[in-house]
Amino acid sequence: MSAAAFFRPEHTYAHGPWRFYCAALAAHPETGEQSAIGWLQISDGSWTTYAYSAAEWDADWTDVTPEGKCSPDRADATPGLTDRQQRLLSAIRTHGGEWTTHRALALFALTDPGVVQRATARRDLAALWQAGHLALADDPDNRHYVLRTRKDGA
Repeated sequence: MSAAAFFRPEHTYAHGPWRFYCAALAAHPETGEQSAIGWLQISDGSWTTYAYSAAEWDADWTDVTPEGKCSPDRADATPGLTDRQQRLLSAIRTHGGEWTTHRALALFALTDPGVVQRATARRDLAALWQAGHLALADDPDNRHYVLRTRKDGA
């Protein structure tokens, strides 16, 4: 991948056995150095947060994003959601699983570093639930959200 074809947000890339989902691009607040921030699939198949610096951009990455899965202005974008909520929804769609305020805050630490309040993550998850994108599992000791599927009535 050439420097001009750098990682793009909401795209998934492959390099050997690794997969990297780019959630956002960010510049260092002092130096301006660009980083691609997102999720790296590790050997056991799970995903972990990761950031690639400019020095790592020249690796032979291949864009493996499924057709129609990468545009932030896609037809199924929900009017009224903030850009941060759209990024959260995109991450939930990409990685699936249970989403708690803690997991949302871990994502925001990479994509929206100024977001540090649990209440913000809680409101964003609730907004996605109210918009019909998520189902709420309101277990007493494990309140979390999961992506709503067609079987859920979405």
